[in-house]
Amino acid sequence: MEINDTKVKKIFNNLNLKVKEIIKINTYSNFLIKVKTDSGNYFLKVFTNQKENKIGHKLSYLYPLLSKKNIPVPDVLKYDNSLQVLSHPYLIITEVKGKMLGESIDRFKGQDLKEFYYEFGKVVAKIHSITFQEFGETYDGKIVKGFSEIGDKGPYKNWKEMHSEIINSRLDIFRGSSFEDLINPIKEWFENASNLIDYDITPRLLHIDLNQKNIFIKDNKISGIIDFDDAFIGHNEEELMRTESANFSNNDVLRHAFFKGYTEVISLDEGYEKRRTFYYLSRLLVHIDCIIKYGEDYISDIEKEKKSIKEEIMKILKGKSINFDKNG
Repeated sequence: MEINDTKVKKIFNNLNLKVKEIIKINTYSNFLIKVKTDSGNYFLKVFTNQKENKIGHKLSYLYPLLSKKNIPVPDVLKYDNSLQVLSHPYLIITEVKGKMLGESIDRFKGQDLKEFYYEFGKVVAKIHSITFQEFGETYDGKIVKGFSEIGDKGPYKNWKEMHSEIINSRLDIFRGSSFEDLINPIKEWFENASNLIDYDITPRLLHIDLNQKNIFIKDNKISGIIDFDDAFIGHNEEELMRTESANFSNNDVLRHAFFKGYTEVISLDEGYEKRRTFYYLSRLLVHIDCIIKYGEDYISDIEKEKKSIKEEIMKILKGKSINFDKNG
């Protein structure tokens, strides 16, 4: 899809902003443009279908909600689905200052790194402190609806039921792939372990992709968290395991610093350590789904990764110890 620069300038002129430069950004999804103006830089996200537009609508409500909780996120300048200027809905957000964590993490040394992850833990807990009455997905920060990953099923009063649907949905993607033989053993493992989440779990807002590309830092502080596109309402431990593996894996010092900050805001549910493997496998399924969907665009040495991840899964299924080191 191409968007005429004249239309982009018209959008920003209507907001009393003079455009200096328009830059197209390559992304997996959405149509994204960086717009430099006389009053700062912005990102224009254009949503070309109904599914994408639901994300745009969601972000237009979630970012202000998160900002009220003092969580560093982009400001929403405008969300427009009138189709008057562009033939598709669009969202304009401010550019987050700083650099991606992945580009800057090597600069941190010793105590600075521990302090960063301590503060990071508190920020993640602030996100999780936004709670709801049901599990699913929200597009206005208030009403909970069905979860898009599982075909808009829900919402659910019970996390155990929703998580079962999530696992089934992720395993369905295995069909016809080299992972198909793992479907039934994995499904059986989760059914046998489902008692681990058979208790009263608080529905919390989850970002669900807190990798080092979505966290920005400036002056050694978190300056912004982006990409809440897939945010949903679930058990915070699903996110915590993903965050561990994406950031500090088995580094006990950094893990302790992170959870020290986190638990100053939210207490962990009793038995968290027992559920780490449960949620680790849950997130590994996402990693495999991405391998199947994106292939070498996602992992360069795909055959090596397939072998490695199958070995990791077999360890779990056989009750052996694992390293929790897959960025799934």
